[in-house]
Amino acid sequence: MADERTGSARTVVVGILPEQPLWVVQVAADYARAFDAQLVCVAADAARYAYQELPDGTLLSSPIDPDLTALGPLIPPERLAEIGEVLAPSGVRWSMRESVGIATDALIEVADQEDALMIVVGARPSGFRGALRGIIAGSVALRLAHRQYRPVVVVPTAPEETAALFADPS
Repeated sequence: MADERTGSARTVVVGILPEQPLWVVQVAADYARAFDAQLVCVAADAARYAYQELPDGTLLSSPIDPDLTALGPLIPPERLAEIGEVLAPSGVRWSMRESVGIATDALIEVADQEDALMIVVGARPSGFRGALRGIIAGSVALRLAHRQYRPVVVVPTAPEETAALFADPS
């Protein structure tokens, strides 16, 4: 269905990480289906820089650290297959974009290009690793909320742990 405002397809943008629970993509697909929108999955790698964009949109990149060898895709083909399996029952059209640099910037850029209805991101993982990532990189959701005008949906990455916090102790 075309969006009457711009004549283009409606879009929901979702930020993904290789190790992120597929639950986040599934929730994003639920929103996309509810809004009759396509889903654009975006992954960004701050440890790489782009050196060329091919005519088909493929981004060629290299690691910032010269001691590292060239890296493969940010989201491995096996993970893309898993994402496809999770999204198939929803019937939502989806695509994948890999970017380099800060995740917040990549999500904003794609959302602007697509005139997205919203941006969906997973909550930062709990525990020491999540806290360390938050200290170093900050919260993607918070940065998005402060730097652009679209709604930001933050999905719990461990809903069973969240449910346990609110469980009735009796």
